[in-house]
Amino acid sequence: MGYSLFSIFYLTLVSISTEPWIPSQAFINCVLFVGALFLAGVLLSAFTFYEDHYWGDSKFREELRFHPSRRDP
Repeated sequence: MGYSLFSIFYLTLVSISTEPWIPSQAFINCVLFVGALFLAGVLLSAFTFYEDHYWGDSKFREELRFHPSRRDP
């Protein structure tokens, strides 16, 4: 409980200060690394959907290609 009160007090004190906050090089590298992992996860998810549900299923591709509203009677 005491630690959380201290951290709230510290964050309040930091937010009141008038000096600009300059992040350290390690913090910037950490943010870039986490961002790269997030981007890789999103791209991998999109690729696996494309690989599994599009290329792996020809019936699904035909359903996408020939939508019932665009078929000629």
